[in-house]
Amino acid sequence: MNELAKFMFLNISTWLMWFFIVGFCVSKLSDDFLAKDRIFTKLFQFEKETIWFNHYLKIDKWKDKVPELGNFFGKGFPKRSVGHAEISHLQLFIRETRRAEIAHWIMTAGWIFTIIFNPLWAIVFNLFFAQVVNFPCLLIQRYNRVRLLRVLETKLSSS
Repeated sequence: MNELAKFMFLNISTWLMWFFIVGFCVSKLSDDFLAKDRIFTKLFQFEKETIWFNHYLKIDKWKDKVPELGNFFGKGFPKRSVGHAEISHLQLFIRETRRAEIAHWIMTAGWIFTIIFNPLWAIVFNLFFAQVVNFPCLLIQRYNRVRLLRVLETKLSSS
């Protein structure tokens, strides 16, 4: 195996291992932990209206093109479809958006491991890669949570 192939193998396997470890660990988070927003999942005031996501980011145009791996570890929740809008189901969906968001925040830190064996240009590439892969997923989870919280609030006020 030549040097470039070894280099690529090391970077790709590092990312795959990191994504797998983070996904597995986050899949074990309890419902109680996910029941409320934490420091990284707390929505900013400007995010609480979906118009920001649609007007500036055009999220409705591209969000369905991003692959979903939420049920990879068996305990996940398919986020593409709400199914029905029962209160308990909405609450579950909201918790799962937090789970996915936490996973993607942690996954963005994977580039740090590449410092060990990469030259500076490759470290910068891995930092860029981490953002490109995870940032759209973070936005989608936050957007979905805003929408779901609005539906849940409407349901709770009408019952």
